[in-house]
Amino acid sequence: IVPLTPGLKPINVYYKKLTPEERKRFEWRVYYFITSTEISFRLFKPTQLINHNAARYLIASCATQLSLFLPEDCYDAFHKIIIYPDKYYSPITGQYHKGETNPGAGYIVLSWNSLNSGFANSTDGINLLMHELAHALWLENKIFDYAIFEAEALESYEVMAAVTKADMQASGQEHFFRRYALTNEEEFFAVAVENFFERPVQFRTALPDLYATLVALFKQDPITLYASR
Repeated sequence: IVPLTPGLKPINVYYKKLTPEERKRFEWRVYYFITSTEISFRLFKPTQLINHNAARYLIASCATQLSLFLPEDCYDAFHKIIIYPDKYYSPITGQYHKGETNPGAGYIVLSWNSLNSGFANSTDGINLLMHELAHALWLENKIFDYAIFEAEALESYEVMAAVTKADMQASGQEHFFRRYALTNEEEFFAVAVENFFERPVQFRTALPDLYATLVALFKQDPITLYASR
């Protein structure tokens, strides 16, 4: 069951637009994610009150929103999610991070403050949780060879992603995507996914061809889903 808590409001909008059959699938996947993934909280002070169950449902619901129409083995390569109160120090990189997806260890690390700020503004195209979950899907498909995305759809996306990156690099001006997307193809994908689910109308207006490839890739269109039901 998906609880109607304030933190889940953006996802509940999505959930309420699903058909009864799609809702059943959504609820099952949320349940499976929670029961198959260890979600732990570290270094929180006694004064930092957090509803662990609500947080787990938020994470599982967001993961399900991204993967609802994809194969059921999404995220199976990532068995643990670790949450810190704020930015955390990574001994691997020697730097402080807001989020991290580690395919070798099979875990995702998140800053709770940064995660929350991603949902505080649901229209800026910046959402840490979606960003890291997108990394997980991308890495499963590329490294672990899970059949997360259909090959033809992925090829079409990669062609348009390369065109968009080239345009961004050539212009050097403000773009619909933030410049961080140019880091590499993995980061570009994560930024694209954030925008696809958070501000789809603006995305389609700014980059219609790239948007269309993501519709095919995720087998859903947030715009038509909201408009038609």
